[in-house]
Amino acid sequence: MTQADAIKWIAELFEEPVDNIKPETARDDIPGWDSLGILNLMAGLDESFGILLSEAEISNLQRVDDVLNILKQHGKLS
Repeated sequence: MTQADAIKWIAELFEEPVDNIKPETARDDIPGWDSLGILNLMAGLDESFGILLSEAEISNLQRVDDVLNILKQHGKLS
């Protein structure tokens, strides 16, 4: 998966136009990235990539780049 693919996946997950999602985009700038959005993100990472997040990883997700880094750490992002 490329970074562009990952950003498209994140945009779809949070129901945002892909043009609104960039690595530096903050969680607070994505309306869908609320408490329910976190659950959707966790489920999406598990279902799509087999990635289970720890509580520490979840609390550290503050920007789109943090999600990209999780994908990189798990070998899902080239």
